[in-house]
Amino acid sequence: MALAACLAAAGLYSVHARLDVNWDLKNYHFYNAYAFLTGRLGWDIAPAQLQSYYNPLLDIPFYWLVQAIPSPRIIAFVMGSTAGVAALMLLRILVALFPAGTRDRALWIAAAFAMGVTGSMGLSVMGATMNEWPPAMMLMVSLSVLVAAIAKDGRPTLAAIGVAGVVTGIAVGLKLTYGVFGMGLIAAAAATPGAVSQRMRGAFAMGCFLFVGFLLSYGLWGAILYDRFANPFFPHFNAIFQSPWWEPVNYFDRNYGPRSAFQAIFFPLILAREYKLVSEVSFRDWRLGVAFVVAILAAAKYLARRRTDSPAPAWTFLAAFTLASYLAWLKLFGIYRYLVPLEMLSGPLIVGGALYLLPGVHLRRVATVVLAILVVATTRPASWGRLDFRGAYFDVAVPEVAPRSLVILGPYEPMAYAIPFFRPDTRFVSPWNNFLHFSQENLLSRQIRDVVAKHPGAIYTMDFWGQDPVNATLESYGLARDEKSCLPIRSYLDTSAMRICRVRRLR
Repeated sequence: MALAACLAAAGLYSVHARLDVNWDLKNYHFYNAYAFLTGRLGWDIAPAQLQSYYNPLLDIPFYWLVQAIPSPRIIAFVMGSTAGVAALMLLRILVALFPAGTRDRALWIAAAFAMGVTGSMGLSVMGATMNEWPPAMMLMVSLSVLVAAIAKDGRPTLAAIGVAGVVTGIAVGLKLTYGVFGMGLIAAAAATPGAVSQRMRGAFAMGCFLFVGFLLSYGLWGAILYDRFANPFFPHFNAIFQSPWWEPVNYFDRNYGPRSAFQAIFFPLILAREYKLVSEVSFRDWRLGVAFVVAILAAAKYLARRRTDSPAPAWTFLAAFTLASYLAWLKLFGIYRYLVPLEMLSGPLIVGGALYLLPGVHLRRVATVVLAILVVATTRPASWGRLDFRGAYFDVAVPEVAPRSLVILGPYEPMAYAIPFFRPDTRFVSPWNNFLHFSQENLLSRQIRDVVAKHPGAIYTMDFWGQDPVNATLESYGLARDEKSCLPIRSYLDTSAMRICRVRRLR
């Protein structure tokens, strides 16, 4: 019954949020699955920009739903299912943290659950293709197994470590940003009570099982990238692998995160007010800020009592996991929507911290209810783009192009989602995008130049009306666009702003 309720609530909220049209969907989430299933990795060249080379396995279910189900509302409902399962796992964690016989147990569980499932990022990406909820679901499954085992036996069993490690490793392989939570699990395994040798064996076992799960979900794609580009994470970590197909640098998005040591220390309090430090779009969420304050006060009380308190092992594990994962995220990414699992865990941590800090049953009840109401009521989700539902998820119509044509994509704008609607023998290249420039001398840029120079058939450009940066690319290749030949590409997702134009050779 709880699972049915969670699935129904998540599905209905996903439908209520309307049609997802985020930048990543238009750039690569739909295209990558199509390219993988139709073998276009060696045919198209970077049409979805840097993201053309991300593991496509997470995108295949959405692609299949679009092909199999005509109603976008049903697709949206199904896409919310992973959030529903994650919510059930949070409930299982809370049941283990507040065992039967705990006074006011129902109140603590209800308050923590309400805070955990209403986080701004969790609501923002509900039913979206940004792929935050599927790995979050897997991580919550892992945590529920570990917390239940620790609550029962005082420390995680090898079986629990094995299940949690493999499942989380699969999540990491599907979405590499979840590596921070893999680090968190290893650190938490090392922080559980017991002899040092026991804890180190647990951490080592966790790392081994994580690697097994990672190979299960990333091994095939990593092998494909290595065979093609001599880098299993192409184009990331290329300073290490030195693939000649791209520049020898390690690509990281440094636009987000703290800008000073002061901000780094108080970042949970700052990010709710200065959203541009952690997100492209505005939102408001005080969960991490409240959890930060509660954690500082709880640590101060613990030290003031000269560490005579004995926190339950399950709480210690959860706190260690949250802290280690947060610190890894702060160092590597600083992008708030990657923290959906910590949003969920903020509920139990805030409630547990309040119960530890406050004396008296009445004060604890009032404080917990007030905190839950304030945290939930002040939450404002973000939006990366939503539209009203209409006849089909993708209402796209492209002009007819000549057989075996070459299409040169204009820079920066996400357009690859329209590629599946062209003739399958059409080839797409992107010489100038968020990780390539036509003036570079790496093998990828050279391959594009060679393809353009030797292409025997019709050549087109695809870009947006009123934007002409593609002209610089064409000029460098000795090409020019025939402005009178431009035709619109009908697309509900872009209000028909895209166009395709014929290109002629100047020499």
